Amino acid sequence: MKRINVRGFEETYFDGQHLTLSDLKREKIEHKYLFNSNIAAYPESVELHGEKVCHVTGRGGLEGIFMDLGFRQTSDTSHFLWWELSITTDEICSAEQRFPTPLLPLTHNQLPFLQYFTSKAFQKESPYGNFRFTLSIRELLYHYGNQFCPGNSPVLRVYETVLYQQEILYTIVVHPRNIHCYDDYPRLPNFGEGVCGYADGLIWWRCQSPSESYLHSLNVNWNKQYYVWDHVCLALHMEPGWVLHMDQDRLFKRVNVCEVSQRHLIKPPETPLSLYEADNILTNLKAGKGYAGVRD
Repeated sequence: MKRINVRGFEETYFDGQHLTLSDLKREKIEHKYLFNSNIAAYPESVELHGEKVCHVTGRGGLEGIFMDLGFRQTSDTSHFLWWELSITTDEICSAEQRFPTPLLPLTHNQLPFLQYFTSKAFQKESPYGNFRFTLSIRELLYHYGNQFCPGNSPVLRVYETVLYQQEILYTIVVHPRNIHCYDDYPRLPNFGEGVCGYADGLIWWRCQSPSESYLHSLNVNWNKQYYVWDHVCLALHMEPGWVLHMDQDRLFKRVNVCEVSQRHLIKPPETPLSLYEADNILTNLKAGKGYAGVRD
């Protein structure tokens, strides 16, 4: 099914399913890049184990988070607070060690190999802003459960696969047990088959396309072929007025500045900042709040 999202972009979505690349290709949909057959060989289904998630925002979002001492959903048409799986260099190295290297294309049959691929899931830049809050998944679920799920842990479910022009998004919905509008969605697996799941504080994710473009060798020329890339997000259910509270010191410890990717999704009137500008804003905010850098 198709819809227009809050940023005004068309997206194709599949409710209650995390569809693999092969699954998507069997669907009767038109897509510019998904069915591109002239793609150079690349490592498929690389299993990553992510311990952290991040929430990226602009200057207005940063100031709002410290004003509220927490996070809220900011769209009138969505009940979700979004956090993206954040893959570290160490986790990439671990994935490379688990990957069966004899199955790699000859040109990539030596470790490391993922560094040669350009998926936005592995990049430090963000399309959403200059200020990145990074938490462990355990920490995020603890705060969410403690505030909105009294006496219970939150529920994680397979929510959607969303297909954009060059992106596949696998969404995991997180909600309190007394919210029943997601009852028809399957529980997120903790092991076994599937695109992603959650176990022991880690999200495991079988990345199927670690790049948005691949170089295909034709004689002495290199021809760049564009393709889709995939990633995983957590969508935390938030009722109107809910704020996922955290104390000021914790917020300052969890935020840093990042570059904005060239193709960004920052809403006007905000604009991308340089790292120097973003760092000055964060430094001044800390000074104004009297933050001196308290240790954990």
